[in-house]
Amino acid sequence: MKKSLSVPIAIGVAGMFFAYSATAQTVLDQYIKKGLEGNLALQQKTFDRQKAELDLKRAKALFYPQASLNSQYTLATGGRTQDIPIGDLLNNVYATLNQLTGQNKFPQVENQSIAFLPNDFHDTRLEVVVPIVNRDLHYNKAIKQEMIHNQQADIDIYKRELVKNIKEAYYQYLQAGKAVDIYTNALALASENLRVSDKLMQNAMATKESVLRAKAQVSQVKASLIAANNQQLNAAAYFNCLLNQSLDAPILADTTLFERLNTTINAPLELPAQREELMKLQSAQKVLGTSLKMNRNYLVPKLNAFYNIGFQGFGFHFNNDQFYQLGGLQFKWDLFKSNDNKYKIRQSELDLEQLNTQYKDVAQQLTLQVFTSAANYRSAIQTLAARTDEVQSATETYRFAERRFREGQALQLELIDARTQLTNAQLNYSLAQLAVLARAAELERATASYDFSF
Repeated sequence: MKKSLSVPIAIGVAGMFFAYSATAQTVLDQYIKKGLEGNLALQQKTFDRQKAELDLKRAKALFYPQASLNSQYTLATGGRTQDIPIGDLLNNVYATLNQLTGQNKFPQVENQSIAFLPNDFHDTRLEVVVPIVNRDLHYNKAIKQEMIHNQQADIDIYKRELVKNIKEAYYQYLQAGKAVDIYTNALALASENLRVSDKLMQNAMATKESVLRAKAQVSQVKASLIAANNQQLNAAAYFNCLLNQSLDAPILADTTLFERLNTTINAPLELPAQREELMKLQSAQKVLGTSLKMNRNYLVPKLNAFYNIGFQGFGFHFNNDQFYQLGGLQFKWDLFKSNDNKYKIRQSELDLEQLNTQYKDVAQQLTLQVFTSAANYRSAIQTLAARTDEVQSATETYRFAERRFREGQALQLELIDARTQLTNAQLNYSLAQLAVLARAAELERATASYDFSF
């Protein structure tokens, strides 16, 4: 069952998410390419697809003649026997013939006892079997062929998820770096505040309390800077882990991604919800459909041809006396299995109905995901615009507070509060930039729009 699905979202974004510069596009896509080539989990899924391809080759091989060399040599004692009274039947006749002819041409023979278990017996043969009528082989081949598509869809699902994770991890690393820069700048401001406060105290223009408060601010910012540095190290380690490289490998940071965000909201844009998840379910539907046909095929008989050539006899000899050939046809027709085939067919029908219901549910969930991802992206853009105004206001507020403090017209608490507001505004703005990039990656994932051929 093949279906398509799309959903209109009234928030089309100009340029699709955000505008890359040529340098940023090259840097990020190179990292994505490296991650796709080196990710260990993706390599494991690739092995599964390769195994599926080998299964298809094995299914095709079943159409060709199958040859095998078999040899069996037996030693036996005891067991069941069959007595044959050859002497009782022939000796009287032979004696009469000898009297009539006057010669002794017909010797007396003994009764024989033939053992059912052959002793010192071998059977060595080359056996060739050729399928003539066997519809199951065709259905099996179709199933194996479709399983390759199923495995490929699974790989594509993971690749798209990996692209999203790599992008988000890269953005997180860049944002962590910006947080380090913000706290570094805040430490410089706090240190300058400490220097000014100390100088004012020396000139009897401020109390020792102001100096202690300034030192506390310096210590507080230093602690935040240490935490930011640690967060950056963790973000780098996670990013490198996705790329399957050393956790402490250097990362080329392209901060222009933050400065080149496209925040224009234009006319409505229709976003398709068709994704590899649906393609995988469609493939599974084909597999179950073929399996159902194979189960219904039990009424069709199977016919094979066989040919044996070899040696058979007592004593392990290969001569004309033991040479033999044997050929023929093998016919099999399952007429009755106490309704087992009917039950198997009904199970396949239920599996197919269940998968059809699952397809509808997944399609609905993916439609919702596209809608919410687009709405989240729009909200992130609007939040970023608000954070931009917040940073501008906090910057001006701190500039005025610092000038008034130097002129002795503002309390130190006002300056500290202004500096804290500026740092928080810058962090919020950085997080808002990260949110736009992350929501763009989520929307790209939801619409399966990343171009792997880039």
